Amino acid sequence: MEKIVHYFTSHFEEVLQLRVSKDIAFQISQLNRQHRGELRDALFEAARSFPGIKDEPRMIDWLQHCFQLIDKYSFRFNNVFFSPGNEIQESVYTLLKDSGSSVYLCVFTITDDRLASEIMACHNRGVKVKLITDDEKINDRGSNINSLNKAGIPVKTDRSRYHMHNKFGIIDGRIVFTGSFNWTYTASKHNQENLLTTSNFDIVQQYQVEFNRLWKEMYWL
Repeated sequence: MEKIVHYFTSHFEEVLQLRVSKDIAFQISQLNRQHRGELRDALFEAARSFPGIKDEPRMIDWLQHCFQLIDKYSFRFNNVFFSPGNEIQESVYTLLKDSGSSVYLCVFTITDDRLASEIMACHNRGVKVKLITDDEKINDRGSNINSLNKAGIPVKTDRSRYHMHNKFGIIDGRIVFTGSFNWTYTASKHNQENLLTTSNFDIVQQYQVEFNRLWKEMYWL
């Protein structure tokens, strides 16, 4: 965040033209809502003590343009997908493939080999992967759970006559996907299913709290 503030204050004229470098645009896109608020506060403080700028209207213009640039490059991701067809599987696959730090999955079952392979790829490249699933589905024909666990991916399950029937995932702590979709070939190719993906900060935080709660309550595979 300090680097962004320094860039804005040291590129005054560029900001007034609503231009920033690709690196700064990328850094803004990595900020969540809380961090964007902190950035705006830091820019307010910078404006109060900005060296060499005595023209108040010009200073206000600069601050307004800073906020416009933050809004322009802030990360937002909201989509809905439906099956049958490849849309849902492709969306989940892409989210896994593009993950950079963490993949937390809470899904009823996994028999889709393509998605299982991408979970493995996340783990192999150093992404932190955690998986919660239903205990009764682990031994279903075609289940990928045991192989993922043997590869070193932490897996937890319920121990109940009822089902752990959730179907959601959290990517890098900033994207949630959820819906009716089961991670199976049939769900992708034949079933009427839906998937919602969002970067809404409040929703992501609520799912993260629920995942953490379930992770504490569930049992190691």
